[in-house]
Amino acid sequence: MKRIGWAALAVVWLAAGSARAYLIDLNDARVTDPGRMEIEFQPAGYYMTLLGEEERYLIAPSMQWSIGLATDWDLLHLTRGYVRLDDADEPPYSIQEHFVAVRRMLVNGAYNDDELEGPSLALQIGVYIPGALGPDNFGSSVAILFGWGTDAGSFHANVWLTYTQYETIDVFSTVMYEGPPDWPLRPTAELYLDVDDGQPYASGLVGALLDITDDFLLQAGVRVGGWEDYADLEIRLSSFIGWDPAPGSRASDPGDEARARPAPPTLARARLAMRR
Repeated sequence: MKRIGWAALAVVWLAAGSARAYLIDLNDARVTDPGRMEIEFQPAGYYMTLLGEEERYLIAPSMQWSIGLATDWDLLHLTRGYVRLDDADEPPYSIQEHFVAVRRMLVNGAYNDDELEGPSLALQIGVYIPGALGPDNFGSSVAILFGWGTDAGSFHANVWLTYTQYETIDVFSTVMYEGPPDWPLRPTAELYLDVDDGQPYASGLVGALLDITDDFLLQAGVRVGGWEDYADLEIRLSSFIGWDPAPGSRASDPGDEARARPAPPTLARARLAMRR
């Protein structure tokens, strides 16, 4: 398998109220509030190569959930299944991306709290787990997540360092913009560069996020990537839901009310890649 840049749903954490969802290939500099759960679900996406060896996949399903563990800490889990649509010496279905991570806020800024100024910064540490008919090895990842919220939109940047399940070193960097938080339909754009074992790969994504309610969102996007004699295309469509399982379970200090404001929408997504 060549490379399905983490994709497909990559994903963006958006916000309407305190809700955020993902559509982009990076995670945002925030954590889920204590006691709150958030789920991003893509029932099906589509991936195909444009140049190089022919590959076509139905990405079904793709899901990431997160839960707030404590103030400034959360836990997230991502899993993605791939249905091979062309003839190949591979299993017809496999789970190629299986990721568990914790996030820790290092600096709370304007992206997290209306009453604060400056950038937000978070640390993410994660483990890649063998999946069904996927890679047999474990992997590990550490990432620095940067975000800055303004009235003109949200700006994000990530740098990931990963020891992959294919026993290579991967360096992934990305930047992303999302439209103003008061727009019900917000455009998004992302660029990333991924260098795995010395092999570069560049990708661009354009999409949009639509608020249905404070805790239910729809998002869609198209991603195109490649390098030299290889190129691929991915179509993403997903939904997001957030809720508090136990009423009153979220912390109630003065800072919580500010953080739960209608915040600048943005992204979240565990950065993964399927290749070889």
